[in-house]
Amino acid sequence: MKASVQYNDRIGHASADISGINYDQIAEQCNLGARYTIIGISLYGTDDISVSLLCRDNEESTDQNEILVNVYPSVELAVGDVLERLNVTVNITHNASYDDPNLDTVREVTIEDNEDEEDK
Repeated sequence: MKASVQYNDRIGHASADISGINYDQIAEQCNLGARYTIIGISLYGTDDISVSLLCRDNEESTDQNEILVNVYPSVELAVGDVLERLNVTVNITHNASYDDPNLDTVREVTIEDNEDEEDK
């Protein structure tokens, strides 16, 4: 599944914990019926994050042609309804070597505020 935005797309990766989420219950709550099977989640926005369900259309899909749709249910879903934890990384450079999903940092660094005692 590919994520995209309208302008100036950058490549990134996401990981999420979902072990405590009951997607069958979400499908029922959103009235998906037998027609749609949830295969993923789409989050869009920053301040007000829109949550949609990436689904397989079981009526239109065939063995030769799977039809995937983005479902916006009438029930409003929050990020916490569909994911337990989320980590997103985005490569903001034009350097393709940073697009490797296996690239990882070697440590975490915290930068402290350097105010002098006299300035307080």
